[in-house]
Amino acid sequence: MRKLVLVFLLFFAFTIPVMADGQHVYDDAALFTDTEKAELEQLAAQYSEKSEVELIVLTSDDMGGRNATEYANDFYDDAGPGYDHSHGSTAILTIKMADTKQDREVDLGAYGVAKEHLSDERMIQIREMIAPTLTDGNFVDAAKQFFDKVEEYLEVNPNVNPEGIFLKTWFQLAVALVVGAVVVGSMIFNMGGRVTVNHGTYVDQQNSRVVNKRDRFIRKTVHKTKIQKNNNKSGGGFGGGGMTSGGHSRTGSRGGF
Repeated sequence: MRKLVLVFLLFFAFTIPVMADGQHVYDDAALFTDTEKAELEQLAAQYSEKSEVELIVLTSDDMGGRNATEYANDFYDDAGPGYDHSHGSTAILTIKMADTKQDREVDLGAYGVAKEHLSDERMIQIREMIAPTLTDGNFVDAAKQFFDKVEEYLEVNPNVNPEGIFLKTWFQLAVALVVGAVVVGSMIFNMGGRVTVNHGTYVDQQNSRVVNKRDRFIRKTVHKTKIQKNNNKSGGGFGGGGMTSGGHSRTGSRGGF
């Protein structure tokens, strides 16, 4: 009897932690090898435990007529973060594969408390960052970039944008340089004295005149430049935030790659 109880306890000791971690990578499109999937599972579990936000990766080549956003929303409504059905804080990277590049999509969605740090603007920045990596077929690297950037934003005040701070600093520096140049230029100009000579100083108004005037038209050259139409969707998005069909709000960004 004691041996049976011991085996029972050992069974739960080994199984409960695994179920608590849950699944983070759902690779229905078979974009990852077994080794890559195991690596991403481990990274996602580490990031999720550290940030208290479940990081999920979804891939599919058959979403049943849904776009990547709808697919991610339905996953959140039905499955929740991993094995957790309480619909907690979650960030989902969804990759929709297709035979043609025009139909491929990537969606980044944030749910629950994660929305406070992962605004639409921040998700757009992450999507634009990983889109070229996805286009090159480096799906593992794109997922890692997603993990890294989400963790970075989760540690930053929701009202502060790291890229915005960088751009603001450079803008302030540029303004300071322009103002300084204007001030110095004005000082140099005023130091040179006042100019009292004009176009009429050395002209004899009574004897000076135009003796001849002639305009000759030689040739006319017209240059035409064709403006190419950009059909690549990777640079643009199709929306982001909103509500799931189950009534859960989200922030995010969706686009092609």
